[in-house]
Amino acid sequence: MAQTMPNIEVIFRKMAVSAIQRSERGVVCIVMNDATEGEKTVNKYSFSSEVKKEEYTAENYKAILGAFIGLPNTVYTVKLTAENTFDNAADLLKNIDYNWLCYLNGTSGEQDKVAAYIKEINAKNKRKKRKAVVYKATTTDDMHVVNFTNEGIKFKEETAAYPVASYTARICGLLAGLPFTRSATYSIFQELESVTEPEDLSAAVGKGEFVLWNDGADVRAGTAVNSLTTLGEDATEDMQKITVVEAMDMIQEDIGQTFADYYCGKYKNSYDNQVLFISAVNSYFRQLAAESVLDPNFNNVAGVDVEAQREQWISTGAPEAADWTEQKVKNMTFRDNVNLAGNVKILDAMENLTFNITLA
Repeated sequence: MAQTMPNIEVIFRKMAVSAIQRSERGVVCIVMNDATEGEKTVNKYSFSSEVKKEEYTAENYKAILGAFIGLPNTVYTVKLTAENTFDNAADLLKNIDYNWLCYLNGTSGEQDKVAAYIKEINAKNKRKKRKAVVYKATTTDDMHVVNFTNEGIKFKEETAAYPVASYTARICGLLAGLPFTRSATYSIFQELESVTEPEDLSAAVGKGEFVLWNDGADVRAGTAVNSLTTLGEDATEDMQKITVVEAMDMIQEDIGQTFADYYCGKYKNSYDNQVLFISAVNSYFRQLAAESVLDPNFNNVAGVDVEAQREQWISTGAPEAADWTEQKVKNMTFRDNVNLAGNVKILDAMENLTFNITLA
C-alpha cells in the first residue's frame, strides 16, 4: 500500500481547534535582580499561591503576583544577583520555553538589551518566536517587542504598589492570557487608580508605545501595539498590532513543527507528496477561519511558490525554466526544497468605531 499522510491533516485540525485555548494559556518569564535567599535561580509556578513571599524582595514579589492577574498558564522567574545584568540571564533563558519575557529593571540600557536579545534569538529561530515587554527602551522597532512607556502608575492600595518599570510583568501576564478572539486594547487594570499619561496618547501609540490611560474611574490600555514603526515589504501596518503578530507566530510555529515532526525526511520530494502537505495546510487554514483566527470571508490558501521554484531552476543552469508553464514548474520539484507560499487574512479586533447618524 502506498504511503499517505492522513495523520498530518488530523494533527493540523486539532491544532486549529485548540488555537483559542492555546493562545490564552501563554507562558511568562520574569528576570529580576534578587539576592533574597531561598528558591532556585530558575523557578516555575502554575499558581500565584506557589510563590513564597519570603524568598523575594517585596517589590519583586508584588510584580510576580501582578503577572498572575492576567491568568497566564505558567510564570517562570529567573533570579540574578544584585551585581548581575541581563547579559547574565541569556544562558538560563535557553532552557525555558516561554512566550513573553520581561526584566524588572528600570535602566533603559538594560531594557535595550532585552529588546536586542529578542531580535537576535528570533532571527536565529525561524519556527518559535519569543516576545518581550520592555520599559521605555530606546532601541526597539520590532513586532515582537512591546515598549511600555508610562512615567508613573498609582495603585488603589498603597500596600500593593511597586515601581512602574516592574509593571512589565503585569502586562506580560495580560498578553499571555488573552485569546485570539480579543485584543488587549481597552483592557482595564483594576488594581490601578490612575496613571501618568503621555502628553499625546495618539502620538505615543504612533511611535510604537504601549500606553495606559485614565478613562474616568478606570485605567485602560491604549491601542495594543508593539514597537514596530519601520514599515516595508516584509513589515506591514497590521503587523504593528500585538493580536495579529500572535496569530502569525502561532501559524508559523504550527506549520513548521508539523512539517518537522511528520513530513521532513519521511517522504520523497515529489509534487504529489507536496500536494498532500499543502492540502493539510489548507484544511488547517479553513479550521482557523471557523475559529475566527482567520477571516472566513477571505480565500486563505497555500500552494507551491511557483516563481521561487522557477528561479531556483534558472539560477542552477536551466534557463528554459523561464518558459515552463505554471503546472510544469510545480511538477519539477527542486532538489530537497519544498517551496510553498500562503495568502491569509488574520482577523484583528474591532477597535475603531465610526457611526454617522442622520436626523430626519
